[in-house]
Amino acid sequence: MEDLGDVNLQQIILSTTNPQTVTALYQSVIDQLINLSLHGAHNFDAAWTYQTARYDQELIIEKECRYFQEAFLMDYLGLGIQFDDLAADFASLAPRALQHANLGFMHRDMQSRNIMVKNDQVYFIDFQAGRSGPIQYDLASLLIDPYVGLPDSVQTKLLDYCIEALSRKTAVEPEKFSRCFDYCCLTRNLQILGAFAFLSKVKGKRYFEDYIPAALQTLQAKLLKSGQDEFPALAAAVARAGRELKKVQG
Repeated sequence: MEDLGDVNLQQIILSTTNPQTVTALYQSVIDQLINLSLHGAHNFDAAWTYQTARYDQELIIEKECRYFQEAFLMDYLGLGIQFDDLAADFASLAPRALQHANLGFMHRDMQSRNIMVKNDQVYFIDFQAGRSGPIQYDLASLLIDPYVGLPDSVQTKLLDYCIEALSRKTAVEPEKFSRCFDYCCLTRNLQILGAFAFLSKVKGKRYFEDYIPAALQTLQAKLLKSGQDEFPALAAAVARAGRELKKVQG
């Protein structure tokens, strides 16, 4: 047991004006993320996991896609968008987020508030949702984190850094790695919006609402990058959600 203090990555990044400092700190986080993914998988007992032993299609559909549709689109925004309206797109997205995955131990909530910084060292907390899964998902969680809002240029630079650093330890195909990362950005973003909506409306933690606009904008941008023709129903729902969010939050 160790007291890690009360300084997390979000606090440091939001108080830092030097972009080189930001990049260097995130690179150290990625180095530790790679270690967690590779070494954490050794002798990992799947019986320790909660819900599912691995990040699989069923979890993506039920705990991320349906979570987004029910908690965010229906309950929070009051849109009459049913799961069946998006089912075909969700069924297409789920396997894509797993294809070309570099598998290892996955934290599943790798965001700045779960990364403590003490004596210039980074430490991960709140890994109770850990299971076997793609490192691309944790990397997506880290880079699209709405608590911080990293610019796209920084995200791209850090994605390239992760590919290069991971390639020194295991086999990586950069193009396929990046493709999996892009789809994991989408599934993670769906989970974020579902969680923020649930926590703010059902649990009464209204401060999570502050981060919903940024998360929704990121989802719109990532869908544009993937191509709206790939997930037309989801893209249309997200565009509609953007218009409705302005009414809900004033």
